[in-house]
Amino acid sequence: MGAGRVLDRPGNRLRPVPTDPQRHGSTFPPGSSLAGATRTTTLESDHTAVDTLADYTVSAWMKLDSADNPATAICEGTSQHQAFYLGYDRGNQGWMFQTTTTNDENSDFPTAEGDNNTGPVNTWTHLVATYKAPVAGDSTTGVMALYQNGTLMGTAANLSPQYDSSLPLTVGGCVNSAAATTPYMVFPGSVADVHVYPRKLSSTEAIALH
Repeated sequence: MGAGRVLDRPGNRLRPVPTDPQRHGSTFPPGSSLAGATRTTTLESDHTAVDTLADYTVSAWMKLDSADNPATAICEGTSQHQAFYLGYDRGNQGWMFQTTTTNDENSDFPTAEGDNNTGPVNTWTHLVATYKAPVAGDSTTGVMALYQNGTLMGTAANLSPQYDSSLPLTVGGCVNSAAATTPYMVFPGSVADVHVYPRKLSSTEAIALH
């Protein structure tokens, strides 16, 4: 299996981004995870970590402390939305991997997600999101997949992925500007062992990460 880039260890180019302590509060345990419902920081890479126009895989462990709102554990921005979101869908109370098709108000949001009520609170869950970039004439490409605890939960298709090379990958919330200091869709919980791979892992490989 090709090596992934570990993004939650010291020295791996993640830096804290202050957020509003009135709303978010908590601390980041160095070298371990982003943790806590009272977080005061998110983390972001110092440059784009995932080329979302190409094949990629993102994996992490996460634990949700509150299911009151939609929450994104990991994302990578565009100026209007995010190239991808990996987090909690309050609508179906489960985990989701979502992407966008345009960088404007007309975007669709293809979503690979699990069944209703499969995102329990206060439970560590392992997620793997894979994407196979579209190739003209090949109907097996442009495919998104979400694995939860070693099980394929859902798939979707996006033939028009988005990418902004100026924006970082963020853990614990989303931004639309490299200079942003107030993330949105902040994740009320813990995120650990974040890995990104510059290729789509096979189903066998994705399952084996759990």
